[in-house]
Amino acid sequence: MVGVPRSQGCVRCIGRKIKCDMTRPQCRRCLSQGIACPGYDRGLKFQDQTQSLTRKYGRVSRSSMDEAFAPNLTLEALNVQTKVSFQHWLDDHFPSYAKSMDSRADVNWMDFIRTRWSFFPPALVWAFRALTSLHMGALHDDKEVIMCARHMYSRGIRHLACLLQSKAALSDETLAAAILLGGYEVLDGNTGYSWIIHSRGIRHLLCARGPAAHVHGVGRTLILSWQPFIVADAFINSEPCFLGDPEWARVSVRSESTEDQNQSGSLLVETMDRAFNEVARCPGYLAVTKEIVTSDRDADPVDLAALLDCILRSRQNLMYCRSKLEENRPPPSFIGEIPEATAPTLVQGSRGGVDSAIALLNQLTTMLQSHVNGRANALSGPASLNNRSDPWRIVAMRPAVGSASQSPDPAHLEPNPSTYVVGDQMDKFSLTMGMGSLAPDACGCPQFSAHKAIAF
Repeated sequence: MVGVPRSQGCVRCIGRKIKCDMTRPQCRRCLSQGIACPGYDRGLKFQDQTQSLTRKYGRVSRSSMDEAFAPNLTLEALNVQTKVSFQHWLDDHFPSYAKSMDSRADVNWMDFIRTRWSFFPPALVWAFRALTSLHMGALHDDKEVIMCARHMYSRGIRHLACLLQSKAALSDETLAAAILLGGYEVLDGNTGYSWIIHSRGIRHLLCARGPAAHVHGVGRTLILSWQPFIVADAFINSEPCFLGDPEWARVSVRSESTEDQNQSGSLLVETMDRAFNEVARCPGYLAVTKEIVTSDRDADPVDLAALLDCILRSRQNLMYCRSKLEENRPPPSFIGEIPEATAPTLVQGSRGGVDSAIALLNQLTTMLQSHVNGRANALSGPASLNNRSDPWRIVAMRPAVGSASQSPDPAHLEPNPSTYVVGDQMDKFSLTMGMGSLAPDACGCPQFSAHKAIAF
């Protein structure tokens, strides 16, 4: 700290430790000895009083003002960097799908970050940091940064586990943390298919929160962000998707009211949402058809007729959506608020998902009708799976959206532990509404492949 000598004498007298007469501008003692008096300006003296202050106030007084504020300044700088990095992450991994969400929800991811960051729990903060660090490490092939990202992911998981045991278990922040950490597992090739287990937890959170929590606000953004992966999860596990239930279907399509129409302002967005409602029913159709065809017992004709009626109705709705997505460059009246440069990608991606869904429903209809006619054994027997007349060939060999050629049989594709998802593969997959899991290469993300689910 700063200290000042107590004596008021000149500098020379103080140094000699003798009494100064303090005559100004020069003292007489110096003049009597024929020496120029140095004057009375002594400047400042710095004294280390750490030990005395420690004895008086304890260890807390050892921190200087800079030391007290520097951690907060560093943390704030890190938070700002994380927000900027996350915007880059969205632009790289979801360049088109994120823009479609801007017109489908009233609060997007960046709005959520900017307005509520200071209230985020540690689980969500570490999720953001893990994602952005993994992105940076993968782009630059920096293994040290990737290892750091995995450490951040582990911290996020631990905090999330605690958060799920608290009163905030069903909050937007908890669900956001679960979704981002699930996204990390998808992107990090080291985790393989573990994202499916994580997706189970996300599904339980969504169901516990209920449909009403995802109609407006950030809740809608959260469900839109993860819904393609929910469909893929259902396909992989050969089970119905809860998003296909009527109460959840009303969450997807909000344009039934005038208020929602004014907010959305895009027929393209409305078509995408309506198409997703039918796509979300497809895993259930596949699961029930598989159960009927492979069962030793005869199916109830009434149940068969009801299933066929539902499949045909979904197919008709998808055909209607397909007609709306015919033009690669739709007119502004159809695009609405969607950026003109993004619209063609959204149209083509959605159309690819709709085409895959229609192809799947066609195959399910064929198999069920054949089953009714007593030819199920010929279609579902082991020999038919290796035959070129395999009824699933049309679905399985449909190329991924944006790919120039077909890939090898995806039945043997497994995630490569040394591969990280870099680029817009997840964007392409999301635009298919989850139907990309039936494509040969699952849009470049083999961990989404559900090819084995249709082999029966």
